[in-house]
Amino acid sequence: MTLKMIIFDMDGLLVDSEALYKEGWLKVAAAHEIPLTAADLAGWSGQSLQVTTEKLIALMGSAQIVDELRKEREIFIQQQLAAGRVHLKPYAREVLTYAREKGLITALATSTFQERGAAFLTGLGIANCFDFVTYGDQVKQMKPAPEIYLTSLAKAGIAAAEALVAEDSLTGATAATKAGLAVVLVPDQSVGSHYTPEEKAGLNILMEGTSLKVLLDYLRSSDWTDSEKTADK
Repeated sequence: MTLKMIIFDMDGLLVDSEALYKEGWLKVAAAHEIPLTAADLAGWSGQSLQVTTEKLIALMGSAQIVDELRKEREIFIQQQLAAGRVHLKPYAREVLTYAREKGLITALATSTFQERGAAFLTGLGIANCFDFVTYGDQVKQMKPAPEIYLTSLAKAGIAAAEALVAEDSLTGATAATKAGLAVVLVPDQSVGSHYTPEEKAGLNILMEGTSLKVLLDYLRSSDWTDSEKTADK
């Protein structure tokens, strides 16, 4: 098959934000004397807004409290972005630049809603690195449903067999697999993500690494200037 497109997740893959998100929850919970711990938040990376909201309601007691604290956490996140505490993950800029130099279509498919997602892309200087962007509030069903990846393919007019997905979470990898896409899995090292063979069973994983260098090296290993650009080399 001919590789024409790479679709990237954002949080935990391109942007080192997952630890900051957890810090924000702990900070606002402590301010309201709500006994939320890091152990409570363990394993939440990559999960949908609906799933995390349900878990927070169970911990905090009401949807109203969760909504109020979510707004305060959003302010905290924006403050950290303005203060320069939000950074790109290793090799993120390099792999985006290289893919575009070689004529590949690049897309973003993130569960993050548009307001924060757009702020991250602009603040980190990568807003112009994507041909297509789809945010979590622009689809009806978020990951692990395949809709966001199917939407990305439709926007580009590309078949699943002509694209790859780069993801850090099992939730995202599941969504990509359901959409018929091969996955480059890069577990988020900043939050200690590691997946067992049992957890990865059934996922369409092409390769796995501890940073986006695995994808960059893969792209550099082939002659992307000819017609034999394949993702199954």
